[in-house]
Amino acid sequence: MRKFALQSMSVVIGIGLLSTTQAFADPVTVTDGHVTAQMSGGTFSLIGDGLWLTGAASGGYESGFWECMPCRASDRLNLSLSSSAGGSFDSGLPGDFNHVHYDETWLTGRLEFTAPDMTSAILDAGQTSVSMPFTFSGELANYDSFRSAATAGSVPLFIATFTGSGIATAHFRGPVADPAGALFFADRISYDFAPAAPLPTPEPSSLLLLGTGAAGLLARRRVRRRGAVSGRES
Repeated sequence: MRKFALQSMSVVIGIGLLSTTQAFADPVTVTDGHVTAQMSGGTFSLIGDGLWLTGAASGGYESGFWECMPCRASDRLNLSLSSSAGGSFDSGLPGDFNHVHYDETWLTGRLEFTAPDMTSAILDAGQTSVSMPFTFSGELANYDSFRSAATAGSVPLFIATFTGSGIATAHFRGPVADPAGALFFADRISYDFAPAAPLPTPEPSSLLLLGTGAAGLLARRRVRRRGAVSGRES
């Protein structure tokens, strides 16, 4: 079974590596894809302009959400998450980065998802999931083999940072009847990426009103100036 884990990566790879590695100063925006995180593992796909990377973090993900075992409707939920360090993988998966295709990608790095805390009161209505927005950041380095990825000082094929946003959904198992209220058990979190919402474009009528208003203000200002000049001359 193919699988590879995200491992912790130092922010400073080494100045000497940058001369032989593609290093990108601007973050790559993830506009599509899906991450499913569980306490004992999870999968991810990152998709964007010239980007397509998939993988499975066998080491799991770290999140305060797993502390909700069991949880009640009044409990605070933390849907923020980071990829765990460690783990091993025995084969690479194909991927694309910066419009370059790699037959095998051997990735190290981290994934970070940030979401505000919330209460699970909605679960009282019998639902077993709650959703909220998230922001994403990440750092990944790709190597040409498992041996390179596992050997200190190896030169990666590329180093890149990522950004993105979307909707996070917490999934629960249950409910289980309890005298003090129904109990739910944290099952998994899913993160669905989405492109950033475009800024609204003013309609022609709005532009006309804006132009008319600006012209009116300009004419009013000219009238005031003329009045002030006439007053001085008199």
